[in-house]
Amino acid sequence: MFTFDESKVAGFRVTCGAKLGLSRWVSEDTGPVLTSGHTKQRALLVLDIAAGHLAAGRVEAAFALATQALDVGLQYRSGRIVERGRALRRSFNTSSPPRVVREFNERMYDVHL
Repeated sequence: MFTFDESKVAGFRVTCGAKLGLSRWVSEDTGPVLTSGHTKQRALLVLDIAAGHLAAGRVEAAFALATQALDVGLQYRSGRIVERGRALRRSFNTSSPPRVVREFNERMYDVHL
């Protein structure tokens, strides 16, 4: 049996908001999400928060968070986290990406999990 507490509800809200492109849902109540106990699950939620920032046009914040989550994915050799990071990157298309996006690209360049 798992506990269904405030952080679980906030986590599901963030995930749903990211999938639906509702940046307001993603940016609200992130405190309980970021204090969850499981590192890999928290990294996935951080990527959802990054997707919300990206949907709201906050590119710098989105890829700063995505880079932190990617570091966790590489540390734990989690293909799921890395693939979610790739999906976030694919969702952002521009001819001249900002510095933070180029740095994210460099980290992703040689990743094979």
